[in-house]
Amino acid sequence: MIELMMNMALCLGVALLIGFFVGWLFAKALGAEEYDMDYNELSSNEDEHSRQIKALKQKCEKEKILRTNEEKKNKELKFELMKKANLLKNLQKVQEVGSTDNNEKLTRVENLLKEKEAELAEFESVLVKAEKTIEELKGKIENG
Repeated sequence: MIELMMNMALCLGVALLIGFFVGWLFAKALGAEEYDMDYNELSSNEDEHSRQIKALKQKCEKEKILRTNEEKKNKELKFELMKKANLLKNLQKVQEVGSTDNNEKLTRVENLLKEKEAELAEFESVLVKAEKTIEELKGKIENG
């Protein structure tokens, strides 16, 4: 029984050595050297990544500041737009009231003009009658 266990342990040991040797051969065949970087290369890559991260963080901060400034400008412009819209509404109301007043004034002026035209027409008719009367009287005086 012990002899059987010893043979099994020996076989397992030999299998372990064969597996290790086959794995090592596969690693050589597949080019495991590509993955063997020295410490300096890894360190320089890490430094480069750190610089890139810092640059991106700075850019992000600048973008946040720009966005904040643009949001403030946007609020100010909206406020100005609302003020101008209110002024425009008020101006339209004033113009409507003014146009109503102007329409009333225009109507009054037109009515006065019609009255004056009627007075003028009456005055002309009186003048024409007076001229006819004067001509008749002149005719009578000359004839008479």
